[in-house]
Amino acid sequence: MKKIKKIDTVIGMAVLMALLGGCAYTSQSEEQSNIDYGSMDTDSQVVEVQDETDIPVAIAPQDTTVYIDEKLDENLFISAELKMPENNLYEYAARLKSFDYDKVQEALGQNAEGTLVVDDGSDEFTGGSLTYQRNDMANHLDTYCSYAEEMGLTDDRDLSFMSRADAVTRMQSFIEMLGVGGEPEALNVVAMDQADFENVKKAIMEDGDYQFLTAKGYGSDTFDEGMEVYRIIFRMDVNGIPVYRNEPGLRGTGERFLAYPVTITTLLSNNGIEMIAMMGMFEPYDGHQKEAAIIGEDGIKEAIMKKFGDVLLTSEFKAKNIWMEYFPLLREESFTEIDLIPVWCVDFEIDGESVEDSMYTIRFNAITGEEIS
Repeated sequence: MKKIKKIDTVIGMAVLMALLGGCAYTSQSEEQSNIDYGSMDTDSQVVEVQDETDIPVAIAPQDTTVYIDEKLDENLFISAELKMPENNLYEYAARLKSFDYDKVQEALGQNAEGTLVVDDGSDEFTGGSLTYQRNDMANHLDTYCSYAEEMGLTDDRDLSFMSRADAVTRMQSFIEMLGVGGEPEALNVVAMDQADFENVKKAIMEDGDYQFLTAKGYGSDTFDEGMEVYRIIFRMDVNGIPVYRNEPGLRGTGERFLAYPVTITTLLSNNGIEMIAMMGMFEPYDGHQKEAAIIGEDGIKEAIMKKFGDVLLTSEFKAKNIWMEYFPLLREESFTEIDLIPVWCVDFEIDGESVEDSMYTIRFNAITGEEIS
């Protein structure tokens, strides 16, 4: 196993600054297709459709559901379902994860092959990151799985070497062995065998938008007979509530900076773990910073009005989706210490444009009502 320390501060700062750019659409009920910042694949621009799957997960109980449908102001409307968590929530203090290289290597439990790169805390810009690939083919396998999912070239099914559910459980156990904060929840599982990879490779080579991959060596890829691979995308939950992931172009407000998004991509084959790509991981939180009741319907409407009330809207804005996330914010004068803050996320349609097309989402601190992004 080759040991590499990740110390590229220029790239780290570029990623951080990229997160301070503008608003982006996301939804808890329907994850948008995004390039996964946590992925190691720099060869491809293939996007990942990250829909919820039918894999059983623990969800925080919801005891109050209301539907809000009213005009708030001129050209400002809300027409969305609101689910209130059963209990008061905490704002947690944590820090980005410093991985122990030897413990990670032990957890992999594989032969001394492949490349492992960890953030061991020596570089404040690496953002709780860990990447492992068993060989140079790992990036290509990830690209094939991404393309197959995007183009609908695979079916939801169990592979012969392991069921989908068992594959998810195995990778969840591995993630938990690393001692990270939060609980991993599987968002998406892609299952592919040798025939699938051959078909997807052919489709990519015939797709004019991906001809650049020929120069990356994709055209000469071969796949072992009997090869089977699951690609599993995870998110992290806190109190059964998802932590902000990888929406591109999100901006910060005020003097607080956004921490890295929390992203996890894994590849598990009948030969073992092929790839792990993690970013934005945080240490387990020992305690909470404060407990408070979160704002509800009136507080959300007040927050929206505060955002738009003094603005002459020439387009019609309508809040359509509302959901809750935990949001990682860097603490003042630190690139490693973070606060995990519960936020209300609000998707807007603009002039009847769907939320997917408008790509306009605002997040409000669920305790104070202040705009966060």
